[in-house]
Amino acid sequence: MTSSVNGFDGGYSVLPPILSTSNSQENLDINSNSVDKNSNNVDKNSNNSDKNNTSDINSNKTGKGTDDGISLPEAPFSSILQSRRPTYSDENSFDKDENVRLEEEIKLHHLEQLMNRFSKHKPDDILIQAGTGFFPAKTQARIPGRMNLKEFKQTVSEVLATDEYDDYLEKLFMKLDSSVSGYVDWNEFCTYLLLLYRENDYMRTKREIPFLVEPKIRHIVQNRQEQTTKIVAVDGPTRYVTVSREGAISVWYPSMQYDKYYVISDNEEDTSQKRRFKMWVTDAIFMPNCHKIAIASTSRDIRFFDTSTAQYFEEYHLFALPDVPYCFDYWYDKRNPNSESLLIFGNDTGAINLMYFSKPVTQLFDIPFKSDGGAHKIFMQNLDQHSRYIRHTVIPDVHPELIRQVQYLPDNNMIISSCANPSKSMIISDIKCLKKSYVFKIDKGVECFDFSKKLNILVTGSLDHCIRLWNPYVTSKPMAVLEGHGTGVIGVKIHEGLLQVFSYSKDAVVKVWDIKEHAILQTVVLKFPSSIHGRMPEHGQFPIHLQPSPQSSLLVTCNDYIGLLKLGRTSIPRSETVNTHDTQLCCAIYNPVFKQVATGCDSSVIALWDIETGNKSVVFSNAHGEEEITCMTFDTTYRRLFSGARNGTIKVWNFQNGHNLHKLEAVAEAEVTGIMPLVDKKVILSVGWSRQITIYDDSDPDSMYLQAQKNWKGGQLHKDDILTIDFCPPNLLCTASFDGEIIVWDVETEKIFVRLRKGQVSNLERLEYERAKKIENMASQAADGSRPRSMNSRPNSRHQKSHRVERGETWEELLYRCSQTAPVDKVLFLKGRATGRNLEVSTLITSEGGYIRFWCLYGARNEMGFFYAPDFPDESVLAMCTNNNNSLLVTGDTQGNVKVWDIMTHCIKFQDRGRIKAKPQLEAAWRAHDAAIVSVEFAKHDTGDYVITASTDKTARIWTLREGHYIGTLGQKKSWNLKDQSTWAHPKTPWTMNDVSSKKDTDSSTASDAKSQVTENDLDLPEEAVESKKEASPVKSRSPEQESTNQNGENTDEVETKNHHKQPRELRPVDKSKKYKDELGPLRVKFRSQTFAYNALRPERSKTFLGIRVEKELQRKQADRKGRRDNFGGIKMKKTQQYGKLCSPFQALSVPSVMDIKIPENMPLSSRMINKGYTSLNLTEDKLMNMDFSYGGRETPPGEQGEAVTRKNVGGSRVSMRDDKSRNSVRSTPKIYAPVFKKHHTVA
Repeated sequence: MTSSVNGFDGGYSVLPPILSTSNSQENLDINSNSVDKNSNNVDKNSNNSDKNNTSDINSNKTGKGTDDGISLPEAPFSSILQSRRPTYSDENSFDKDENVRLEEEIKLHHLEQLMNRFSKHKPDDILIQAGTGFFPAKTQARIPGRMNLKEFKQTVSEVLATDEYDDYLEKLFMKLDSSVSGYVDWNEFCTYLLLLYRENDYMRTKREIPFLVEPKIRHIVQNRQEQTTKIVAVDGPTRYVTVSREGAISVWYPSMQYDKYYVISDNEEDTSQKRRFKMWVTDAIFMPNCHKIAIASTSRDIRFFDTSTAQYFEEYHLFALPDVPYCFDYWYDKRNPNSESLLIFGNDTGAINLMYFSKPVTQLFDIPFKSDGGAHKIFMQNLDQHSRYIRHTVIPDVHPELIRQVQYLPDNNMIISSCANPSKSMIISDIKCLKKSYVFKIDKGVECFDFSKKLNILVTGSLDHCIRLWNPYVTSKPMAVLEGHGTGVIGVKIHEGLLQVFSYSKDAVVKVWDIKEHAILQTVVLKFPSSIHGRMPEHGQFPIHLQPSPQSSLLVTCNDYIGLLKLGRTSIPRSETVNTHDTQLCCAIYNPVFKQVATGCDSSVIALWDIETGNKSVVFSNAHGEEEITCMTFDTTYRRLFSGARNGTIKVWNFQNGHNLHKLEAVAEAEVTGIMPLVDKKVILSVGWSRQITIYDDSDPDSMYLQAQKNWKGGQLHKDDILTIDFCPPNLLCTASFDGEIIVWDVETEKIFVRLRKGQVSNLERLEYERAKKIENMASQAADGSRPRSMNSRPNSRHQKSHRVERGETWEELLYRCSQTAPVDKVLFLKGRATGRNLEVSTLITSEGGYIRFWCLYGARNEMGFFYAPDFPDESVLAMCTNNNNSLLVTGDTQGNVKVWDIMTHCIKFQDRGRIKAKPQLEAAWRAHDAAIVSVEFAKHDTGDYVITASTDKTARIWTLREGHYIGTLGQKKSWNLKDQSTWAHPKTPWTMNDVSSKKDTDSSTASDAKSQVTENDLDLPEEAVESKKEASPVKSRSPEQESTNQNGENTDEVETKNHHKQPRELRPVDKSKKYKDELGPLRVKFRSQTFAYNALRPERSKTFLGIRVEKELQRKQADRKGRRDNFGGIKMKKTQQYGKLCSPFQALSVPSVMDIKIPENMPLSSRMINKGYTSLNLTEDKLMNMDFSYGGRETPPGEQGEAVTRKNVGGSRVSMRDDKSRNSVRSTPKIYAPVFKKHHTVA
């Protein structure tokens, strides 16, 4: 139990309560901080039932809980306290409801009684051996507070006063007993309930928290310990400007890196940083159309700073205002920026001032040219002289005291203003005073507000710790009152895209509220270094700013610090499609003990679903941090869940409560493709792109970190990435790799039992260009990616929506050039056949490029037969499973189709000659997904047999096995009941669930269900396209059916066509205007394109302080190095020296082809070349290669390659003009290297 508590790591911040025992009585202390309060706080005043529940809780707490000396806080049990069912006459007993789980019916007083029972439970010792007359009895002491199954059922039944849940209590006990010790304690029971209720709260909110990363906090040193009055965002380029109370202006980059700062001063020549006069800045606002910042102060002035250049400067200074301007708002016409704009400010007397600028882009005030520097000073009394550019009006006595905030509504020409007066807290008034004003009255006034025209909602914050949502035309009562802050609210902002409200209180706490459900979603406590414990921090007048996209950030200030919270998402998706996860799924596995389905996706999230209803039970968020989950499995007890990631990490989880029991050491930064726990041997085996079989010791349940052991006795024989693994009791293990090698191992001896196929080495000489191009594509995709990725040699195959090869190239041609077989995508043991006495029967199935092969593990002949499963050529089968007696085989291909085959009598004995090529009988087939199916799982339930499919289209769905009836998609809003077929989605399909579904989807689904095949004759192709298709194949390649000999050297059948008829093709639009001479259309690759595409949708976040750009560059370099090591290892020395100097293998192979130099006929010649006798007619390649570029005569031999040549001047016609000394002298020039011309050195 120790490891399960301390090693909890699954995205939850919940720890189990700690049991403490005193001398007189046992008390339980539950730390409320261990529970995520963000999901538990709800609006109590918006729902009357909540108030009633709270009063019931208080009465319960003062009842039996007080008598027992138990003290439980309200915090973690907010979900328990809410009444989900009608109140019963006897609170100590209730009737069982088949649709309600036991955990949802437990009330607070039940928990108090259970905790008391656990704390006082002192079991009898276990009798190991009865005593005799000579020897005493041997007993084993039991730990107090731990109950076995019988004691647990008895205790819960007594507390609940019912025996209706006896059957369910056994399942609940198995959920709690994660260590399979046979005992549970209060810690395990309470932790399970906390996680369950937390998940229920999250599912009830149905919203994703907006802040996913830690806030960035920066110290504004220039403020000199004064608080920041306002945060202003300046565009072109985007900069954040903070203005302190004493006039220090600091400029920040969007990344919160400090840029520069200015100080408001009257003396322009004064370079000291000491302020020159006593004033406080009251507000500031950015005027986007004219690129100016207006700053008001208590000196009754407004300063206008120009921000259009890199250096900000004060351009205008309007002074001697009659009152102090306290708050600003600015509006302009975005369609015509130079049209009349409006600057509104409220003053300390309750009046609202309006300044209309006629030509704000051209000029704000009528100021003549000024020769000397400094700001233009405008006296307020002389403002009439500037009437050509500005006019000023005043709305007097709007409020009885200082106006705290104003906002202009241009749609109806209204102004919203607020103050701290309870009688006129907030007023919506007409700017021309012609319409009726709306007056809102709040006891402690309004400190802040925000209005959304799109949502038609008004949000206010007050010193009474409450946030109120108003209809702007209903002043009598707010729509909702949101409670949760511990201090006064001083800032609110509405995010229209997320339908959320951000609030900021005096204790530096940011809360996120859902507008529709009036519930709290997230609480962020900002830890500013300047905050002194026990003392309320100081804030400016406007401490919060919401920056829209693309920055999408919330900025807050406290004292002389600024904090930035980055929004993880800026809008709610409007798609009507139902998704199980937000990214592609890796698999969906079924737990028959708990009747639940576990799904994992690329965003590192594991979710548990109830198969009987389709409801979500538990979510393990950030299971592997930023890494994609690649595989999952259960152990044979179905108590533990194993998950592997793309970076090689493996974790073991408590299936029911999300405890991280073990963390397994990664052998390499390579994808884990298979995990096989062997409970009997107490070891865990893992395989992956490390090409090794790794062993982990699983004997110690308390060990958190398990070290990897590479001492597999049979040796690491795989030469390529291992893609799949399967185990057949009691001792057979099968592994298969990318190069087609299939090995069956004996687990007892760890030696080879039989090698069904030896891997074939690829021909690197023929794949140099293709692999170099592939690595370049991987590097470019990694640079464009939206999330960090592992440095693996090739990307995840499951993300390939269309498994295709290069245009104009077929699968047979690719295999011919590669000289290798298709990769093995899946291996599956037929365990029912393996237990029989017949040794000459196929007990292993493999999937290779769409071909299903049956293997016998005994005898000289191994491969018994094969058939092609998909409907279309060049597809792959990535997922297979069978029912319990191995009579039905279920396959899922890359087209999203599911097929059920009857294999009861298929390949149960060898043919006299050759292999069996006939297909087994097809029981059912249907279209299940829009993309490749990565997992199919058989689920045996009391109501029937089902198939669970998972795909890269982000969905997991449940179907009936034999009919293919659609039951539902995990994650849909409407629940189903497996016992009631009327709740199923059938006869609808996933493409006809919505009435707005396109006819295209329905038609494609119908065509798939009818198993329609389209041949080459049915396509709308011109004849030359078909002929060019036939002529495009330069070689006649071998298909997998055309193998002449098998592994043991025996002859096989004659070459047959793939499906005994023309190969079907996929319909695609054809542009008849195009010429089909060389274009063959995209063809699909049969083998698992484990190799080709990235597609991650998660937003990328930097893992280190280096930043995204540096990390991407490092990733690219690591990918290049790894690609060169893996793909270009066998480079000959001659190939690297063909350039005259050594170069890397990657550089050599990145130059795939060259062409000869062709000299143009009219090539221009220099005067020196003409003097040497060269002409465009007699100039050849040999002459160019041996051309002498020295200044000597024609007899001077050409310089050696790379050898320094000394230039010399030879006397000419002007020598006679010099004296004798200069005539005989020779002028030497610095040494230069003659250029070397060699053939075949110009890249095509």
